Amino acid sequence: MLKEREHVIARISQIVQTALTIGAYAMACGIYHYPKLEHLLKSKEVLFFLILIVFIWWMLIEYGGLNWLSRDHKYSDLFFRYLKYIGLGAVMLSLISFLLEADRVTAPVIALFAVIDLIILFSVKILSFRAMKFLRRQGFNTRQLLVIADDTSIEFIHDLIETKDWGYRVRGIVSSNEEVRAAFGDEIIMLPDDLDVGRVLNNSIIDEVIYCKSQLDYNKINELVELCAEVGVVFRLKPGLVQSKKMKSTFTYFNNIPFLIFRNTPEDYLALKIKRMFDIGFSSLVLFIFFPLLLIIAFLIKLDDGGPVFFHQERVGLNGRRFKCLKFRTMVTNAEELKAGLLGQNEQSGPVFKIKSDPRITKIGHFLRKTSLDEFPQFINVLQGDMSVVGPRPPIPSEVSHYQRWQTRRLSMKPGITCIWQVSGRNRIGFEDWVRLDTQYIDQWSLKLDFIIILKTIKVMFTGDGQ
Repeated sequence: MLKEREHVIARISQIVQTALTIGAYAMACGIYHYPKLEHLLKSKEVLFFLILIVFIWWMLIEYGGLNWLSRDHKYSDLFFRYLKYIGLGAVMLSLISFLLEADRVTAPVIALFAVIDLIILFSVKILSFRAMKFLRRQGFNTRQLLVIADDTSIEFIHDLIETKDWGYRVRGIVSSNEEVRAAFGDEIIMLPDDLDVGRVLNNSIIDEVIYCKSQLDYNKINELVELCAEVGVVFRLKPGLVQSKKMKSTFTYFNNIPFLIFRNTPEDYLALKIKRMFDIGFSSLVLFIFFPLLLIIAFLIKLDDGGPVFFHQERVGLNGRRFKCLKFRTMVTNAEELKAGLLGQNEQSGPVFKIKSDPRITKIGHFLRKTSLDEFPQFINVLQGDMSVVGPRPPIPSEVSHYQRWQTRRLSMKPGITCIWQVSGRNRIGFEDWVRLDTQYIDQWSLKLDFIIILKTIKVMFTGDGQ
């Protein structure tokens, strides 16, 4: 996953830098030939050199490794690398210009282009470095780690703690070794070797478990792999003979140390990034287009009983993260107080409470639920990053507290506004089948599947089948 992510970022960087180079070329031509710009737009020579620059710079950026966002390069070294390869490209262009006896893309134009390009590319790379480091140091996009270690892991753990721009936070260290405890006991929660890791995964926000002991206890490791598989947490391990039918394993390098990664959650980095970009774009579009309708709904809710328009409820998201879920209020204001007297009428199996003809639902609430319009405010949750458009529905904490271990895996993917359960009968499906649909979605996830679910959701909204 890390290796794939790095390659995707490198390719995006290569595309962006090539596009910026095109801009630098346009600026150089415009500045040098100003004000006779109309002739440039019709010049085949200018177009030919544009195509040439795209081809040459694409190769130079790749060959020179300028598309990688390395964390340990000095700015001075980076500057001279850009100077070297942009200079090489400029020499090649000048030679071609001389051989073709070009009259518009001459040596002075190429020199000006090279200077502008050097300034732009180097500045953008530095800004990218600083932005990434700043965001990660502020705690954005961080992964919470549980590290299982011995005295050979001390240097590795130090690197994890000190290098905050990696985006990792060590939540706890499992080790009874005195050296490890002496090194990290004052700043990290220390846990004994005989710790029940399953309980920690249940009660703490953990995104990854890293096993970096020098001696491999294969029985223990297999147990850890199975525990992580049950709840959808990533497990990292130095290479060893570990097999799991529940998790896919991939080989990668982590801080220049070889690891096997076990996961049973989606790992296509580019597809997941596209999913997030779609979430932001789609949610923004929906909120913009339907804003007048949302105002009307808010007015009708207020007109119905004078109570609040929105219902804020704490829900459980990715790997146990809690957030305030927004919905249009569809029940009376004292619905939670009345719930205790209705528990005997629960029609749903498992920890979920649902009644088909719930007396707490308001008049406008029946319509909103039937058409799923009550869920529209959750597009705000999507923009905030707590939810996705498609994903397992977010449960409330009291439901999660009654989950069996295998049911917890539905929390291993960001919750969504709609899901397979929403378009497969909803309340007609028992809780265990509901969870199986969610885990099936996680196992088979793809952008195509999300698109299909969205289309089915739209159909459900128009047919009024949102029971």
